Amino acid sequence: EALKEIMNGPADVVMSDMAANTTGIPSVDHLRTMNLIELAYDFALQVLNPGGWFIAKIFAGGTDSQFLAQMKKNFVSVKHVKPPASRKDSVEYYVVAKGFKCTPNK
Repeated sequence: EALKEIMNGPADVVMSDMAANTTGIPSVDHLRTMNLIELAYDFALQVLNPGGWFIAKIFAGGTDSQFLAQMKKNFVSVKHVKPPASRKDSVEYYVVAKGFKCTPNK
């Protein structure tokens, strides 16, 4: 709510690099980070301009495919990328969603 208060209107981009502190238990780490991503995504749905972008770090682990499917309902294009700087054995990747389709309740 504090971010929305200081914004000068809708956003063109919402970007999240949030990740929970890792525990070493992959399933727990995945779910904790997915919770943060879902919070960032919910914020994006509230503040994005039509045509806006959402970019977020994701840890692969099971529920990420359901999340991507949900995103495809709200964006024209949803892709995932693994930057060259990310270790090959890391479960980290980024989702890039562009072309926000304004929701009816916005």
